[in-house]
Amino acid sequence: MEPLGGASSPKQPVSLNHVAYPTWDSRATYDFYTEVLRCEFLTAISLDAVPSIREETSFLHTFYGFSSGEAIAFFEVRGMKPPQDDGIPKWVRHLALNVTSLDELAAWRQHFKDHGIGSTDIVDHDSIWRSIYIFDPNGIRLELTHQTRPLNNDDRLAGLTVMRDWNAEPEECTR
Repeated sequence: MEPLGGASSPKQPVSLNHVAYPTWDSRATYDFYTEVLRCEFLTAISLDAVPSIREETSFLHTFYGFSSGEAIAFFEVRGMKPPQDDGIPKWVRHLALNVTSLDELAAWRQHFKDHGIGSTDIVDHDSIWRSIYIFDPNGIRLELTHQTRPLNNDDRLAGLTVMRDWNAEPEECTR
């Protein structure tokens, strides 16, 4: 492979292309993401070896698109068993998806109810995000969220203080 031209310093990535998760039932995943979440089915790839590591493994790789152009993808690996609980709380790993308004968020909550999918009530996060949470058929926690305002430099500075305090020695936190 030829080296890429213009070997200058790389820039910040432009956007998310896709995020990938495991699935043990591609059909249920397809139904959920196309019918319930209303994503466009983009494509599927089936191979007997993983190109990036040249490992002999049969898998199906499916992609579902968001209106932004980004995607969520899934791997169903032949013979792969669901993992044991690793002790990480189920709320920690999640994918947050933007919606355009609080009305749309409420409509999604009703849509999930109409499809027999339990969601949380609308949760207010620091008056910046309002969100609902559900689980997909693979146990992936999805957050649908409306961000009420852009984050700014004040948010960045406050966040740096919160991180500093979180990571401080206990005696430093009392000052």
